[in-house]
Amino acid sequence: MKKITLKVASFLVAIVALAGFASSAFAQVYIHANGGTYWSQSGTGWNSIANDGYCVSGRGPCGSNLWYLQWSYCHYGCGYDNYAVYSMASVVGYNGDTYAWIDSSTGNMYGADYVVTYNYGSGYSATVDQSSYSESWAPIAMDKYRTSNVVESNAWGAYYACNGVSGLQVEYDEVKLEI
Repeated sequence: MKKITLKVASFLVAIVALAGFASSAFAQVYIHANGGTYWSQSGTGWNSIANDGYCVSGRGPCGSNLWYLQWSYCHYGCGYDNYAVYSMASVVGYNGDTYAWIDSSTGNMYGADYVVTYNYGSGYSATVDQSSYSESWAPIAMDKYRTSNVVESNAWGAYYACNGVSGLQVEYDEVKLEI
């Protein structure tokens, strides 16, 4: 009886391990770079830094001149001067999580404004404290169905409702969608 119990327990451990591997193996990750086909920007006063941001130190896929870090100064009060659109419409996934890469070499904006379009036209506003991230992904929108666009501006996020200071730097780098 001991041998059978041990074999069943070993078999169950193997099944649980395979189930965990299978669920992580099916996750899909899409990273959209600034400067790429699915990126557009508007406004003036853009600054860029080559060889900085997500695509450095062997993080892939690198080698394209599209991978660089951009930033601008925040807009004081209501409204914005600059904005960027990351179009995710080419990704027709399921429920997904959306993140922004924050390098922190320039991002000290504690109220960065992001708007995520999902579910065929619904909108979700997020305020991200870029100063609390360093070389990491900041969550923007979690568990949203069919994310199609991420818009980042140099406006103050909804959390601050136009009550921000001027002179802070807003970082625009890669956006990631995990489905």
